[in-house]
Amino acid sequence: MSRLAFMGEPMAIRRTMAWLTQALLLAVLAANLTVSPSQAAEKVVVGTGGSASDAPFYIAHERGYFNDEGLDVDLIVLDSGAKVIAPLGTGELDVGSGALSVGFWNALARGIKFRIVADRGHAEAGYLYQTVFMRKDLIESGAFKSLKDLAGKRMGFAAQGVTSLSLLNEAAKFAGIRFEDVIPVYLSFPQQIAALQNKALDGSLLIEPQATVAVKAGYGVRFMNTNAFYPHQQISVIFYSDKFAIERKDVAQKFMRAWLRGVRTYNDALEGGKIAGTGADAIVSTMAKSFNMDPALVREMYSQAVEVTGAVNAAGIQKDLDFFMQQGWVTGKIGPKDVIDMTFAQQASAQLGPYQRKAQ
Repeated sequence: MSRLAFMGEPMAIRRTMAWLTQALLLAVLAANLTVSPSQAAEKVVVGTGGSASDAPFYIAHERGYFNDEGLDVDLIVLDSGAKVIAPLGTGELDVGSGALSVGFWNALARGIKFRIVADRGHAEAGYLYQTVFMRKDLIESGAFKSLKDLAGKRMGFAAQGVTSLSLLNEAAKFAGIRFEDVIPVYLSFPQQIAALQNKALDGSLLIEPQATVAVKAGYGVRFMNTNAFYPHQQISVIFYSDKFAIERKDVAQKFMRAWLRGVRTYNDALEGGKIAGTGADAIVSTMAKSFNMDPALVREMYSQAVEVTGAVNAAGIQKDLDFFMQQGWVTGKIGPKDVIDMTFAQQASAQLGPYQRKAQ
C-alpha cells in the first residue's frame, strides 16, 4: 500500500465523521424546530356565542392564522353573553365576543375589568343582517305600512336589556312615536319564530340566520334594514380581559393580528351582503361545519358588516348606553372611553398593511 493511500484513509474517515456530525446536528435542529412551536405555543381561551358572527375566529383557526402567531387557541361556545362577563373579569377567559347589553355595562360599573378591542359586527347599508321583520299577513293586509305602525305592536326581543331595545328606541324616534308605544315581548330567537307563526308576535328586530329561516317558512317579511334609522349600530364586539391585555400584551397583539386576518378573509368572500365572493365555497364550508348549519342556509342568509381595521362605532356605543341610563337600567359612572381600547387593532392593522379585497 502506498504512503499516499495510507494517509488518505484517516482523511476519508475524518470527512465521513464530519459529515455524520453535521447530519446529526441538522437532524437535532430539525427535531427541535418541529417540536418547539407546540411547546412554546401560547394558550389563549376564547368565549364565543357560537353564532355566524364568530366566523372570523373559526376561519383564523382553520387557516392556521393563530398557529402562525404561535398561539394555541381554545374556542369555547357559551350559550349566553352573560356567561362571558364573570370569566372575563377573573381572566379565566382571555377573549370574549358579544353584544354590549345592560349586563356588561353594570358589570363594568361594578369594577369588573375588561376591554372593548375590536368590531365583531355592525349595521351597514347593503347588509340585511339586522332588519325590522314583520309578520307577512300584516304587510299584505296593509296593517303595517310604515314604522309609525309599530305603535301597539308586540315586538320580540331576546332578553331584557339587550341593545336591540335601543334600536327600537331609534326606530320609534324616526317614526315620530314613543318607545313606550311599542310592546316588548321577551322570547329566545327560536321562540320568536314560533310566535310569529302562531301570531303571538307581530314582529321583531331580527338578525340572521333567523330572518332567512322565517322568510323561507313564509312567516314574515324583512320590512326595513335597521341601518336606515340607526346607521352603523355597533351590534357586537370583541372583548379582552384586562389580565390578558396587561400581563400578556404581546400575546394579545398576536391574537389581534390573527383575528384581523380572519376578518379580511371573511370580507373577501362577501358580495352583495352575502357570502358569495372570492373564496366563498371555503368560507361556507368552515361556517357550516363550525356552527352546524346547512351550507345552503349559510349561502342564503345575509352577513353582518365587520370592519377590517377592527374599529368600533364609539358614538353608537355611547348612544346605546345613554338609552340604558335614561331607562334606569344602568347605574354608576361608566362610559365608552373607559372601556374602548383600539391600540391592539390599530397596531395589528398597521402591521398587516392596507386591506385590498381579493378579486374574483
